[in-house]
Amino acid sequence: MPKSDAEKAAEAQRVQQVQQRLAAAKTTRDQRKADAEFDFWADVAAAIDSGEVKQTEACEAIDYKREYVRRQLIEHRAQAEARAAAAPSDSTD
Repeated sequence: MPKSDAEKAAEAQRVQQVQQRLAAAKTTRDQRKADAEFDFWADVAAAIDSGEVKQTEACEAIDYKREYVRRQLIEHRAQAEARAAAAPSDSTD
């Protein structure tokens, strides 16, 4: 027996709700991955900048080539500046 128009509409609405939920879950996942990547490179940069390790020693520890780490640190610093500029200021005049 074919579905009625009401059943088809209900099915379409259910599918749309599931699609919206999945799209939101994907957005959340992507943001978490980006945040984890940012945090990782922040830790690497902090270790190098503080003098705890040299860049070559950090590269050895994380098993990446020096040039790749150099490029990632440049990108990370640019992202950090962008995040700082986008963050609301806590200072009061």
